[in-house]
Parts: sequence; structure tokens; C-alpha cells
Amino acid sequence: MTRKYKRLEELEIWDDFMFGAVMSNKELCKHLLEIILQKKIKDIRYTELQKTIDLQYDAKSIRLDVYVEDDLDSVYNIEIQTTDEKNLPKRSRFYQGMIDLNILNKGESYNKLKKSYVIFICNYDPFRKGRCFYRFENVCVDDPSLKLKDDSVKIMINPYGNDTKQFGKGFAALMDFLKNGQISDTYTESLKDEITEVKVSEEWRRRYMKLLIRDQENIELGKEIGEKLGKEVGKELGELSTCVRQVRTNMEQFSASQLASLLGFDQLTIEEILESIKAHPDWSNEKIATELLEERNKHNTDES
Repeated sequence: MTRKYKRLEELEIWDDFMFGAVMSNKELCKHLLEIILQKKIKDIRYTELQKTIDLQYDAKSIRLDVYVEDDLDSVYNIEIQTTDEKNLPKRSRFYQGMIDLNILNKGESYNKLKKSYVIFICNYDPFRKGRCFYRFENVCVDDPSLKLKDDSVKIMINPYGNDTKQFGKGFAALMDFLKNGQISDTYTESLKDEITEVKVSEEWRRRYMKLLIRDQENIELGKEIGEKLGKEVGKELGELSTCVRQVRTNMEQFSASQLASLLGFDQLTIEEILESIKAHPDWSNEKIATELLEERNKHNTDES
């Protein structure tokens, strides 16, 4: 199925690109952090919008929606989350860890790690508690008054919570804007104006088209790699299934070493096939071959 992309004019604050574009306005981004954290921030600076962290020794890279630092060297990662994939806690842990690895150069003291905030603004309640604000810091389970003080904070925002008013009028107004686009103060009016400006901006249009082209190229590359891998796996599965069939037919006449020589497979593979046939005589040749391949791939992954 072809992936349907929105036109720039159709984007709203819940779309990653629009959120990043709006938050590229320094004052709007700073004020958003002030509303969420309930504190004044003197200044912020951008390292880059939609920062990508791709460490050579890590198999998984991340592209952050908004990544800024303040005048006190605290780091803020703000993410828009529209799909409940049931993995937000561990995803936030992964983001925090990747940010720390990005901050700290090899050989540097751990004391150089900056205070970091990972903030997810969700359009659903991630914990089903009816709260609009969930803040997590590491504390001792046996003595909750004892904080770990590792300077890592995770915050999940749910605009549909029923306790918005306790965080002040500015926070409540922001939640209303996120829920239904309602404008009720100067900040939400500024957000709406910025969204309108992005939609008519030729510069943002060029950036959006460039992003779409890049994403489409990545999708096509993924398809090409997938098809190639699929053919390779299919060929390997076919060869192994044929080998299982021949082993099943001749296992009473020849030893494992003889079968390996006759069939052109290593003896370990033949022994694994024989064990599988004896353990599961009702399995088809294809089923045995599939199980052996999966076990082999799992073993290779564990070793790497």
C-alpha cells in the first residue's frame, strides 16, 4: 500500500514536521519549556532541529523532534507522540541513554553529563490515570525521600487529563490548544499564528519537500534491501528443506559424516537436522528447515 503524505497546508501541531518548525521559533520553544517545567529559563540555544543521534557502535539511531540546551547547560528533548505503541517508558529510557552517550566524549568524567529532560507530549493518556502531567525522577524504593540525583528527568504530557488547572492558566490554555486548537491566551495565539506562517512559507515548503523526498528514498531503499534479503533467505530455506528431505530418506543407511559428505553440508548441520527429525517426526521438511534457520539467526544475533 502506498504511503499517503499530507500536504504542508494540512499539517497541524501534532505532526512532527510542523511541531519542529513551530519550535524553531526560539521564544515559542522557550516559553513552552517554561510552561511545562513551571520555571523561568533565561535563554535556549539550538544544536540542530530534528537532531539525529547515530552512534557508530549502536545499531539503532534516533531522530529527535526538538533538541535544545539552556543557559545552564541543561538539555531538553521534546517529542510529539500521536500513536500509543505501549513502549513509551522504555522508549524514553533509550532516548535518555542515547542523549547521554552523545553528550559525553570518550574518556570524559561522568560528572560532565548535563541535566537532561526527555519530554513526550502525547495525544493520549500513556498511563490511564487521568493525569495531564507525569514526571519521573529516580528515587530509592526503600526510602522515597532519597533521590538518586542523576540529573535525568522524564516527563509525559497528556492534554486530556482532568487536573490541568492545578498547573496554572498558561498550562491549561496550552492543553486546550493541543486538544482542540482553542486559542485562550497570547501564547496559544502565537502558536496558531506560527503554524499559519509555516504553511505559507516557501522556505518551510522546500524543507518539507526535501524531507518527504528523503523519506521516500529511504522507503525505496528499504524495499530493495528487503527484497534482496527475502530472495537470499528463500534460497537458503529451499536448499535446507531439500537437505532435510534427503537426510530423512537416507538417515537409516548413512552416518552423519557420510550424509554431510554426500549432501555437501557441514556435519554440524546434518546432526542438528537428525536431532530435529527424531524429536519432531511429525514436522514437515520445511518446518524443520525454518526452525533451524531461525535458531541459527538468533545465535548469530546473540553473538554480535
